[in-house]
Amino acid sequence: MRVAIFHNRYIHRGGEDSVVDTEAELLRKAGHEVHLFIVDNREEIAGSALGALRAGLRARWNPDIRARVGEFLDHSAVDVGHVHNFFPLLSPAVHVAIGDRGIPVVQTLHNYRLLCANGMFLRRERPCEDCVARGPWNAVRHGCYRGSRVQTAVWAEQAALHRRRGTWRRRVDLFTTPSAFARSKLLAAGLPPERVVVKPNTVVDPGEPSFGGSGAIFVGRLSREKGVHLLLEAWRHLAGQPLTIVGSGPEEAALRRCAASIPGVRFLGQVDRDRVYRAMREAAFAVVPSIWYENFPVAVAEAMACGRATIAAHPTALAEFVDHGRTGLLFDTGDPRSLADACRALLADPARTEAMGREARASYEERLTPEANLAALTALYDRAAALRSAASPGLQSRQ
Repeated sequence: MRVAIFHNRYIHRGGEDSVVDTEAELLRKAGHEVHLFIVDNREEIAGSALGALRAGLRARWNPDIRARVGEFLDHSAVDVGHVHNFFPLLSPAVHVAIGDRGIPVVQTLHNYRLLCANGMFLRRERPCEDCVARGPWNAVRHGCYRGSRVQTAVWAEQAALHRRRGTWRRRVDLFTTPSAFARSKLLAAGLPPERVVVKPNTVVDPGEPSFGGSGAIFVGRLSREKGVHLLLEAWRHLAGQPLTIVGSGPEEAALRRCAASIPGVRFLGQVDRDRVYRAMREAAFAVVPSIWYENFPVAVAEAMACGRATIAAHPTALAEFVDHGRTGLLFDTGDPRSLADACRALLADPARTEAMGREARASYEERLTPEANLAALTALYDRAAALRSAASPGLQSRQ
């Protein structure tokens, strides 16, 4: 199969970027032909007010991208186009450019960007779904995108435009998202159920796990919604137990300052996958303290692959992957006391923690291996192709 993958990388590398790299690697190793079309916020937005303005103005429709994707596809014959993040640089022009050639389009929805300006259903550190019921312009008065009403208006205008045009119904053959929780939110907003499929993320198998370790580990982007500030608050009450924080992001400097007075905390910064796995094996369990409707972060799959229990916020999609009391523990989202209690329970009972880690590894082997993910991915492509073939000929030529 010949697959074109389209993705807009973030300024701070995160789970979506890892998923794109992992899936491309899986497809290539299985003998599929993979063509990558990648744009990067670090190159076109970061550090340049003019670049940010240009990107904002073209978020609704980027004519340059339509032309560039067209040229790319002229030189790369493909059977399916798989779009990951398209905001802001790719814009929905990427879907039109692919579909105009009669190529099936798959769109992975890693977050809630179609429905929410910040992509997280989060406002003032609490869940918020107002824009689903009231429309995208509701977000402008709150400045939900990066605290800016102007930048939020850019998102609202493009969201409203493409809803009116029916872009997502007419230009995407199949949507996929990593959890049933996220799927339910997307269906509530009106996406057709027959065209939204759940496919969990995967990670490369690190091999047979060794059990044990000490303390906890957090892996992810260091941004407010990830809840690392809550984890540090909880850790103040855990008597200097080791806590490793892996990743980088806009909150890194503030978090390092906060952690300076908390015994046992160390930061590794952004590291490669092998170093992440080594750090996972050094810890007894992983923590995902997110305050948003977390979907399915790669860090959870990494913890499961390494045979580590996970403590995760609830209610989020994580309850689908962290079986409370069997493969980890759930705590009340946004509550540092509840988080501290969960961490204390695993720190105090290494045998129980190891047993949960073994169950987590078994769950990974059953549901999340690269082999299972590859089968699900190619099944998505086959289904998208069948839907495209069954569509009326006019679908392939309309703009």
